[in-house]
Amino acid sequence: MKKHVVIYVVAAIAMMLGASAVLWAQTPPPVGQTLGLYDAKFTSFTDSECRGCHVGSLVVRHHNLINSENMACLDCHTMISDGAGGFVFDDFRSCNKCHKTSPHHTTAAAAAQDCQLCHGSFIDNPLDGHYIPTYPVSSVTPMIDGREVNDGAGNVVTVQGCAACHQPNATAIDPATNTVRAISSNADTHHGTNIGNTQTGGIGRCEWCHNFGQPGLAIRQCESCHGVKSLHNIQVKSSTGTVTPGAELAGFGHIGNNWDCQGCHWSWFGNAASNPATAIVPSLTGQSAYTLAAGKTASLTLTGASFTNVGGNSVTYNPSVSISNGTTSITLTPASFTDSEIQVSVPALLEGTYNLNVTKEGVKSNLAKLTVIPQLAIKSVTLASKNVTISGSGFGSAPPADYNSGLGVFVGTTQAKVISWAPTKIVASIPSIKAGTQVTVRTLNGPVSAAVMAAAKKSR
Repeated sequence: MKKHVVIYVVAAIAMMLGASAVLWAQTPPPVGQTLGLYDAKFTSFTDSECRGCHVGSLVVRHHNLINSENMACLDCHTMISDGAGGFVFDDFRSCNKCHKTSPHHTTAAAAAQDCQLCHGSFIDNPLDGHYIPTYPVSSVTPMIDGREVNDGAGNVVTVQGCAACHQPNATAIDPATNTVRAISSNADTHHGTNIGNTQTGGIGRCEWCHNFGQPGLAIRQCESCHGVKSLHNIQVKSSTGTVTPGAELAGFGHIGNNWDCQGCHWSWFGNAASNPATAIVPSLTGQSAYTLAAGKTASLTLTGASFTNVGGNSVTYNPSVSISNGTTSITLTPASFTDSEIQVSVPALLEGTYNLNVTKEGVKSNLAKLTVIPQLAIKSVTLASKNVTISGSGFGSAPPADYNSGLGVFVGTTQAKVISWAPTKIVASIPSIKAGTQVTVRTLNGPVSAAVMAAAKKSR
């Protein structure tokens, strides 16, 4: 009887391993790059490397510095001699023209180990007291690099660790751009964070990752950033409409399929159990507007993944939108949402720069930004002699006098001479101007037009 049991167990294991080998051919490694940050290292910070992550809103975000940092056009768009008596633009499209050193992990938040400020709940904050196991490692505890096993079909595969899925690939296709973009190894991505290298502006804390005192428990040091909760809540939908743990195709996250569990926990018998999930971490990749007008309600469309999911307890977790800065913090209920899109109405906000996140029951997405600028409007255009006084709001800074940018005061295609310019009042000289003429003010925040009114007659 015992002999038969052993035979049945061995046969079952062989069938399991063989089935897993088939699945492996259809799934990672390398892992899909659809959630969180792309698994790429920072080397010389070339333009292509920077734009690998910073996509979609670069022009808008830089132009928002006009309002958030009180910058002017010529701070970025400088003019240099063309050698023939004129001027041309100096290069302003190369990232390292202004960003001389890496901006990553050199901030006060990084030094305070507030990782979630930018990364959201895809990672844990080392100092937040989250759960880290204290018991000894076992046969199903993930290893840092995993271990190699024979899958029963003559193939050597990596199991029981991050490298089961997170492996380098020099010819991987970036789904955001549909172009070749290399996936780096775990060692390269972590050493490329710039945390430990003080020579390049890092904050010099190698021991944040390396457990020099207890090398046998090194995985517990990994769990200071990648804890049980964060790892077991990373998943993107495969073929279903809403993320459902255990009901997804293999290879789309950490908890969608029993195969995903085995990648980290594979024992010699492959019997790791899944951990019931709660709210899956949402991923935010785009927004319909990065700039809103102050004092006005607005509709905003957010795009991404895992905005809604069904937990392991069959409870559906739906998204909220969080908007905050140093003085304001609001949580908004979307008008509608799907797994990949949110429609939300944003109330009137004061001028400033705000953090934006999608949240679900205690977990939050990666960080996005929303800039609220003064509302651009003309209240009146009055005529007195040859001058017009334009009163309103949102005119911003005066266009540089030596920069023919198309900004200023115009009647048709004729540009007026600006006598004074303030955010709420402009005085310009326009010869032969008459009441009823349409005047257009082209500002850093956009154009706005209104008709000239005749000046009120003085009473005797």
